[in-house]
Amino acid sequence: MRKSEIVAISSIMISLLIVAIKLITALITGSIIVLAEVIDSLGDVLTSSITWIGIRISSRPPDADHPYGHEKFDSLLGLLSSVILLEVEGYVIYKAVISLIGRPSPPIVTNEAIFLLLLTSIINVGRSLALWFTGGSEGVRMMQSEAINYGWDAGRTLIVVLVLMVSSEIIPWLDPLSAIIATTMVIPSTARVAYWSASDLLDRIDPSLLSKAQSLISECEEVESIRKVRARRIGKSLLIDAVVAIDPSLTAEQSQEVIRKVERRLSEELKAKDVLIMITPSGPSRESMVRNIVLKTNGVKGVHSTDFYGDRKERLSLHVIVDKEMNLKEAHKIAEEIETSLKRRLGLEEVMVHIDHVGERIEAEEVIRRVKELKDVKWVKVNSVRSEDELRLEIRVGADPNLSVKEVNKLEHDVEAILAELVPGAKASVRIVPSCEEVHGSTI
Repeated sequence: MRKSEIVAISSIMISLLIVAIKLITALITGSIIVLAEVIDSLGDVLTSSITWIGIRISSRPPDADHPYGHEKFDSLLGLLSSVILLEVEGYVIYKAVISLIGRPSPPIVTNEAIFLLLLTSIINVGRSLALWFTGGSEGVRMMQSEAINYGWDAGRTLIVVLVLMVSSEIIPWLDPLSAIIATTMVIPSTARVAYWSASDLLDRIDPSLLSKAQSLISECEEVESIRKVRARRIGKSLLIDAVVAIDPSLTAEQSQEVIRKVERRLSEELKAKDVLIMITPSGPSRESMVRNIVLKTNGVKGVHSTDFYGDRKERLSLHVIVDKEMNLKEAHKIAEEIETSLKRRLGLEEVMVHIDHVGERIEAEEVIRRVKELKDVKWVKVNSVRSEDELRLEIRVGADPNLSVKEVNKLEHDVEAILAELVPGAKASVRIVPSCEEVHGSTI
């Protein structure tokens, strides 16, 4: 059994004991204010019972009907208990006003009555402290509502003792007047707890909390803008969800790292139990923007090998395909036009344009012949994959199975150098395999 449940059950038992003590005192003294205390304590029994039931329900785990859990029952029952207290307090004031209008008679004061009332005050002080600290540590609204109520009960009981001791035939109106004053002092605290509970139920959240969440998210340098931030409380739990825009060129792994980074900050700084971050691209990717800009340049037939680099990805290298008959002056003019346009439109510090060309057809036989001249090559297979503005060559090379990894890497570079010479406008993928696994051939 949870600590909060033990405290709640103990509070119910104490409330029953206090009701009995105050009822005996009311019978002894005939005091209206003591009778009002009995009514108030009966209300305490009810609210304590509601608190215990609320703890039992709100601690249940999420299920199909309540995917967020049952913690809002805590706020619902906290509101209910506060409303009941407000009604009881209103009744006490009503009884006291009626007594003042009529002819109030002074209470009968005995040592036994004073002792019993002081005993209930001491009991309520201890109970209030236990409920307040337990409710705060476990985030139970209803417990803190009760703690406030019992704290005022303890102070009000001391006022009742004072009233009984000074009441006489001369000031018979002191008893009901004191009841009005004591009860009026309790009402603001009860109303405040009702407001807290109602705010939780209506998903009202402190605007400063949302502002803090937005500030924490914006501190993440990968987040370019914040589209939406929402938060709600379910019992003691804080839930936050947000939609943020990030650079669309980030990889899936980088995007997930951004999500984890933001969720971790919100959980640690705001003590949020559940954080959900959704990402959306802040606009078209820089790669697609580069492609669109370059392909609209006169004389350009294609673009490939777009590579952003540098600490802030502020530099760019790319290959541009032009007609093979174009001279250096014309190609240089196109390269300068592209570099200037990309720097201005994308805010880049440096752009390096590499000019490639591609002929009308690929001489597969020449590629195979040149590669097979390399040392340790047994066979070559060439496959080309064409798209609207790109040519990719897939080269598989059968080599001596006993080559070291270092020798294999050198062979790959030699093959890539041949391809760059013969088909500079094409992307190439080179794979070195043991010569016993493939037969040579070409698919163009």
